[in-house]
Amino acid sequence: MIKDNGYVVSTDADIARVEVSCLSACEDCHARLLCAGHKEDKGLISVRNPLNAGPGDRVVIEVPESRYNRALIVLFGSLLSAALIGMAAGYAVSGIVRLSASKAGALGLLLGLLLGGLGLFHYFPKKTRKYLYPVITAITAKGGCHG
Repeated sequence: MIKDNGYVVSTDADIARVEVSCLSACEDCHARLLCAGHKEDKGLISVRNPLNAGPGDRVVIEVPESRYNRALIVLFGSLLSAALIGMAAGYAVSGIVRLSASKAGALGLLLGLLLGGLGLFHYFPKKTRKYLYPVITAITAKGGCHG
């Protein structure tokens, strides 16, 4: 698990935007694609905010790498499975719908991707959101917004 220090720029419900210094560890970080400035000196990353940190707070964030990797494997594995199942089903019913096997397979592929994507759209954000976002684990200094 990678830990980094950052500065809360803004908050929205349970998500905070945190500015972090891009260090050499950023190259190995699995959440670098979520980071808005990953090619600059500083990055702006969305993180879960269970401690209700406010703008101006200095915080410690953790990137749950193994869980992040598992969630991505589930995402892409599910899409690949849905596409292959749809393609096979389209090929299998090509005689019934009177389409060529290649057209029915392509149609099944697209339908499988669409249905798989819709299923993941509803499942993924709710069940795996906590695994995809880094999380604030400590507030090291309160900012000016706390009075």
